[in-house]
Amino acid sequence: MDLYIISRKIHRIAALIIAVFILLMAGTGVTLKYNAFVAVNLPSINLGLMRYLHNNLSPWFAIALTTMMMSGLIMYFYPLVRRKKIQDTTASTISNNDQP
Repeated sequence: MDLYIISRKIHRIAALIIAVFILLMAGTGVTLKYNAFVAVNLPSINLGLMRYLHNNLSPWFAIALTTMMMSGLIMYFYPLVRRKKIQDTTASTISNNDQP
């Protein structure tokens, strides 16, 4: 299978995973930032659990984000490298045809 197609599939899966992680990280981050408001108005929310979730999800978020970034870079540079390779091949074919 083509490298571009594989990286596109990985990128799409990573984008979905990142979307879930963003919601979880944002939700836990907001509860930690405004902990005084949460403690007064929403006493049923356990701030210790929010801190635990936020801290333990962040490495997985970073891994998924790095995976998405690397596959995105492959998708960005692959057509450029391929185009350059095709131009070099075409140029060498034309120069070989010009020789007697």
